[in-house]
Amino acid sequence: MTMKINIFSIWLLSLTISICAIILIGGYTRISDSGLSITEWLPISGVMYPFSETQWQIEFSKYQKIDEFMLVNSAMTLDEFKVIYFWEWFHRFFARLIGMLYLIPLIYLLIKNKIQKNYFIRILSIGFLLGVQAVIGWYMVRSGLVGRVDVSQYRLAMHLTMAFIILGITFQTFLAANMKHLYNKNSYYKKNNEFFFFSLLLFIFFQIAYGAFVSGTHSGLLFNTWPMYNGNIFPLIENNSLKGIINFFEQGEYIIFVHRTFALFILLMVIYVNYDFLRKKNDIKKNYLLLVFNISFISQILLGVLMTFQNIPWYLALAHQGNAIILFLVSVIMWMLSKKSLQSNFT
Repeated sequence: MTMKINIFSIWLLSLTISICAIILIGGYTRISDSGLSITEWLPISGVMYPFSETQWQIEFSKYQKIDEFMLVNSAMTLDEFKVIYFWEWFHRFFARLIGMLYLIPLIYLLIKNKIQKNYFIRILSIGFLLGVQAVIGWYMVRSGLVGRVDVSQYRLAMHLTMAFIILGITFQTFLAANMKHLYNKNSYYKKNNEFFFFSLLLFIFFQIAYGAFVSGTHSGLLFNTWPMYNGNIFPLIENNSLKGIINFFEQGEYIIFVHRTFALFILLMVIYVNYDFLRKKNDIKKNYLLLVFNISFISQILLGVLMTFQNIPWYLALAHQGNAIILFLVSVIMWMLSKKSLQSNFT
């Protein structure tokens, strides 16, 4: 596949890579329990990193007033606090960098008339959603400052979902700007497959978003067995006072069951894609895109299983999230190929 790379495309690709990076940074910030270390939202002055001992003592004293410190980390030293503070500060700093990476090149591209009119709405939507994401980030942090020792799983899911929406729009715009010149000939990703590949993309998107509830409620720690739930086909729930659909967002046993079960539905879709591809006598060795997708999907399952058995170590959890990004982006490419009916070297 050949693409016409220009300054507009380089900008979109840079944004895409940066958004992928901040999702991983945010993931580690969450895994390391660093997210509540900064208790104020200061969009301008918050960019400054504390260096003096006096500044560190001020920041530490603010953290010592919240429930997470008093109930969980009361024995934390100042040096330990500096570690978790760095990751939350770096997460916010990188978010500001993305804002600048969006705004400054945008002004230049508008002045130079380098953006086609049919992309204006999507480009402006990216900027608007980046601003909304900043507000959601603080809204999420606030939920963990008073009355609890962790952020709300609902707000965490909102934050992660918005990140992938922004990523999807940015990457889809990049693809649209660079693949429209290609011609489709005997491509497997034909228009009659568009609905299926779009459905696959939505399923993967839902699984990623729902994963925030697994993380936010620590549901993954409930069972260290797979595929059974401590010897049972279904997780046992005792003394449950919750009723109705709310169980699927607050009850850990429900959440982990849905997350694992939904993965099986996606597996069936992946099996069908490969069956349909081979049934049409295509050579999978030449279809690099489907090959990458298969490898990533199998890796995602293996990572999930290993996390279960090993009580979710941080490096496997981060690899799981990073691999989810790859699956999501490849799904976007497959959907775009079927949507645009383009010829590429993927087939």
